[in-house]
Amino acid sequence: MDFTAKLFDPSSCQVQERQVTATSAREARARLESEGLTVLALGALRQSKSGGADASGAQLVSGASKDQRLDVAWWCRELRTLLAAGMTVVEALDTLRAQSPEGFRRLVHRQLVHNLQSGMSLSHAMASTRAFPAVLTASVKASERTSNLIDALDDYLRYHELLDNLRRKVISAAIYPTLVFSLGMTITFFLLVFVIPRFAQVYANRPGSVGPATKLLLQSSSLLHDHFPVAMAMFAALAIGGLWAWRRGWVAVAIQWTADRIPLLQAQLRELSLAKLYQAMALMTRGGYALAETVELCAELQIHPALRPRLRAVRTDLVHGRRVSASLRAAGLTDEVTTRLLAVGERTGNFDQILQVIANRHSSNFTLFVERATRVVEPVMLFLVSALVGSVVLLMYMPVFDIASTIR
Repeated sequence: MDFTAKLFDPSSCQVQERQVTATSAREARARLESEGLTVLALGALRQSKSGGADASGAQLVSGASKDQRLDVAWWCRELRTLLAAGMTVVEALDTLRAQSPEGFRRLVHRQLVHNLQSGMSLSHAMASTRAFPAVLTASVKASERTSNLIDALDDYLRYHELLDNLRRKVISAAIYPTLVFSLGMTITFFLLVFVIPRFAQVYANRPGSVGPATKLLLQSSSLLHDHFPVAMAMFAALAIGGLWAWRRGWVAVAIQWTADRIPLLQAQLRELSLAKLYQAMALMTRGGYALAETVELCAELQIHPALRPRLRAVRTDLVHGRRVSASLRAAGLTDEVTTRLLAVGERTGNFDQILQVIANRHSSNFTLFVERATRVVEPVMLFLVSALVGSVVLLMYMPVFDIASTIR
């Protein structure tokens, strides 16, 4: 039978976890104590239906729908409230499990409680469910060194709030142009399919009065009208395909690929990436991580593909004793202001505060760009859509004016 044990090693003064096979819990405990280890917790690994130990939590996530997600910010707020009220971590998570409806959320809490009762640390239990972001898991792991879990949750909530504010800015800026474009395309489609074919019947007996542009418009309208089911099927397929690509993340990849090739957008995408990076670094530094560890963890956060090799180079420089400001500057992750702020952090040692200031600075720059771009894009989009609809209406009525002039 397999057991997982949480142990204290007096020789290294460290708490560790180990999996051991024994016929009973008493035998497992005796074997570990014979090695000079102090057993803090011991629990049996639950066996899955396939016969494997259900300790990793992989079956929990693989059996859940990809559409199911845990609201991590809600989880942090609820857990923080229960811990502040005096509950232990296990009691708080068991309370959240009882509160959760049947589904993915309850499965996550059930797995967390089971792993904690089996002797796992909270960060290890969270990582095993694969339901939590790496930055939160790292922050909780850091809090296990200082026993400040509530502070770690507060830090993550501030980190999440920053990213959520940036996300809301982008979404709100995109709503109005999207609505204007959609409405314009709908009106144009209605004119082409239902209105213009009726005008085409009026012009049928006077082909000479129709100009080339109007003739092309009438032919396009006739084609859509005659093959309306096919046109609607293609439109529906395009809409469904776009929605599917968006849910798969391909739209975001395409937008990022396009932005990387437009200098203005590339610069602003860099501001967004640096805001996320420095906010994550501030979060982990407050949690007690050394800067080399912080940079190594941030390299795995998938903030931007181009950041990973640069952060690994920064970590190598830090391990070899190079200053933080010089390492980040050599990797192209700072400007003059950021470099001087980091130099201040090197003198004072308040790196968490300096990193937070840098993150706020990049966040403000990106927010300002979004606000300015919104003021420009909205009227331009409205003008273009109005020009499109107006052009269709004008081409539709031009032959009427020509016919009226000949009658006069």
